[in-house]
Amino acid sequence: MGFYDDYNFDGLKFFSKLQDKTWITVSKPCQKFLSVINQLKTSSTLTVAEVGIGFGATALQVLKMLRTDDVYYAFDFEDRLQDFASDLQARDFGITCEVVLAGNSHNEWDSYNWNLSNMIFRMRERKQAGIFDAVYLDGAHTFLHDGLAVCLLKELIKDGGFLILDDLFWRYSNSKLGQKHSGGRLTREQMEDYQVLRVQELFLSNDPNFEKLSPPNAYRGVFRKRPR
Repeated sequence: MGFYDDYNFDGLKFFSKLQDKTWITVSKPCQKFLSVINQLKTSSTLTVAEVGIGFGATALQVLKMLRTDDVYYAFDFEDRLQDFASDLQARDFGITCEVVLAGNSHNEWDSYNWNLSNMIFRMRERKQAGIFDAVYLDGAHTFLHDGLAVCLLKELIKDGGFLILDDLFWRYSNSKLGQKHSGGRLTREQMEDYQVLRVQELFLSNDPNFEKLSPPNAYRGVFRKRPR
């Protein structure tokens, strides 16, 4: 039984996949991210982000939790975000927060990192000390993409904010979809490696500015940026 079986997604292009049994493993929202947002809701306003929104399982629940003055950023491919936005407009889900779409093309060397880097430039110009209260990274699952993403997000997250990394123990060799899209791009070692875990251990676990909140061997890494 899927998490969204009781929802009516008939006629919707993006969210309808949440009721496709083929994708049942990715139709459940990230409860850790929802828990973090619920914890932060005592703040006056929140700005949160998802990097890679999948089929919207987590996004929909987050959007329903956020308030009118809160802001939600979605980073993904432009065409996917357009379908996502169209479904949000077509159906009343009771969403009141501001939704910002940060899409990138399917060009091979393009990714969400370009948009993240642009945000840092704007943030520095405005002399801001961070933008996001919480970020859920569920992106390409490659060291190439998510290693840079974490380095960028570390600056974009406010003091006291949270960063959650998904799929620490996912690898391309165990996924039919991963094998299909990684052919000719990854070595055998890279296919077998837990690349998101590698990112965590290189850029977060030994960073004194971040506190690790997740237990050892957890499937998701949860970190909090220490207040200055």
